[in-house]
Formats: sequence, C-alpha cells, structure tokens
Amino acid sequence: MASGLTTTVIGSYPKPPGFPCPDWFRVANGNDYTPKMYNDFCQSITKEEFEHTVKQATKECIAEQVKLGINIITDGEMARENYVFHFCRKLKNYSFDNLTHKVYRNGACHMDVPTVIGPLEPLESEPWCVKEWLASQALTTTPVKITIPGPMTIIGTTASKNGYYKSDKDWSLDLVKCINREIRALADAGCKYIQLDEPVMVRQPAVALDYGIDHATQCFEGVGSDVEKTIHLCCGYPLYLDQVDYMKADRQVYFDLAEKLDNAGFDAVSLEDAHQHNDLKLLEKFKKVKIILGVVAIAKSSIETVDEIKKRVQLALEHIPASRLMLAPDCGLGFLPKDILQSKLENMVTAARLFA
Repeated sequence: MASGLTTTVIGSYPKPPGFPCPDWFRVANGNDYTPKMYNDFCQSITKEEFEHTVKQATKECIAEQVKLGINIITDGEMARENYVFHFCRKLKNYSFDNLTHKVYRNGACHMDVPTVIGPLEPLESEPWCVKEWLASQALTTTPVKITIPGPMTIIGTTASKNGYYKSDKDWSLDLVKCINREIRALADAGCKYIQLDEPVMVRQPAVALDYGIDHATQCFEGVGSDVEKTIHLCCGYPLYLDQVDYMKADRQVYFDLAEKLDNAGFDAVSLEDAHQHNDLKLLEKFKKVKIILGVVAIAKSSIETVDEIKKRVQLALEHIPASRLMLAPDCGLGFLPKDILQSKLENMVTAARLFA
C-alpha cells in the first residue's frame, strides 16, 4: 500500500455504456425513476446473461479503481438499480408491484417506492450479500468494501401499506435482524470492510439519537474487531449532476450526532465535506473513530485540484490526527462522467500521498 493517508470510495460507480440494467443515476431526473423499470428489465434478460454482464462491468470497475491507486475499493454496485432497492428485493413482503407514491428526504424527493405488505424477513434461506462480495473480491487482491443500506435509510426510501408496522421503530428492528444476518456472514467469510449507509440520520436527527444509531450498532452485532465497521452519513444525493437548488440535509446536524456516533462502536464514520464545507471543529467531537472525509464532490462536474484537496486536508489535520483520517468522495460516484470521475480520484490519491 502506498504511503500517505488511506483512500477509499463510498459505493456506486457509473455503469459502463451499453450496460442494460436500469439505474437511478441514469434517468434525467432522479424523481423519474420507478422500480417498474427494473421489473420490466428482469423479464427481458436471463439470470445467466445478467450475471455475466454484471461480472464484466464489476471487473472493469475494480481494475480502474486499482489502477487509480484507491486503497479500499468497492464493486461499484453494478448489480444495483439503487443502493436501497437492491437490498429490499431480497426481503420477503417488500412488494415491487404494489408501489406507494412517497415524498421523502424532507420534501426533496418524490417517487413511487416499494411497499411493505407483511413481516419482513430474508427471501432466501442463505445469506446473499456474501456471494456478491466473494465474487468481487475474487477479482482482485485489493480489499473490497461492501456497502449495505441501514434501517433508517431503507424506511426513509420505502413505504408500509396501511401502517403494517405499528411504529417505525418496530419496522427498524425487523430490518436490523435481516441486515445483521448478512453482515455476520460477510465477516465470517473474511470481509474486512463493511459500510452501513445511513444518510437519513442527517435528515432525522431526533430519530437517530432516539434509536437509529443504536439500531445501526446492532446491525454489526457479533462482528469481531478484525472488521472495520463504517457508517456513512452524507447530506443527500441531488436529482442530477450539477443541480444547484437541491435541498441538502443540514450539515450542522453532524455536531448533534457526533458524540453518540463516536461512542457507538463503529470504527469509522464517513462524512460529506466537499459539496458543502463543514466547520472543521466538528472533527474534534470525534475522539475514537476514524473519519472518512469527503474531499471531492460527487454531483459537481468541476474538478477539485490536488492543491485544493491538500489545503482542505491540512485544515482538517489541525483538528484530528492523521492516524484517524481517511479520504474519499462525498458519496457514490454514479452521476459522474468517466473522465471527470477519473480526474477527481487521481487528484484525491495524489493529495493523499502528500501526507506521508
């Protein structure tokens, strides 16, 4: 591993040209996506054809990240229509035919979303996330991180028919059980980097402090200290590249959540900082965990220079030791054209290596 600060990516990568799977990132406006697009796609391709296509796209994605020098990579989420629905499709009683129109993310988004019609439990008898991770890790010697949506974010992006669950807390507890099964299987198989995606915590800090952070911790129950347990909290995807009027979550909420996150048992907390800068005194609130700091924006076509990234990192290091700082994009990279993405990641890696 090259010297300097450790670099990683957060999750998604743009799907290659001609890739047939519908993708929330590739519609003109995120609100125009509907799960029916994926339903129809599944009727048009065999399982074998889809698996072959995903493997080829994943292989290319992994090879590119390794070439760019990213220390901890992902599979690019090539099989996913988006980071939430892919997981929900593996749960019994999430209906992708009985959709509910939902306004969510504090009114920033609206979409027809899958609906809970009964008690949630795994659809398959054996854990399935581990199969995806093993297939990806077999393609490289570089460690592959897997990403899984957390309970608050799943609930915030789906609906429950006629209030099937008496409370969101009950709904969350069932999701914790399903997620924990997958995470434990990943850890048992040797996955060393597991990330829980929980951006909705920044939208709903009262819920996060009440039980959301506790439930996120429970998702990792039974996982040993040899696994780096990460929670990711960005301030939200916009609906398209270079959107200027999207209502992001209030970044000041990070201050409200910091102490509880720091003491919750995670090894790393991933925070957005490039799209909108934080008051870096925030980093002083974290006494234990590593911070994965977003240093390149994922929905702006402007490219951060090496010097810009370097200067931001220097400021961050006034508030946190280098041993607890990692660099990453703010969130997933699915919006970015490939040439812009490559330049952003190249500059991030170059800047990280300046801090040897």
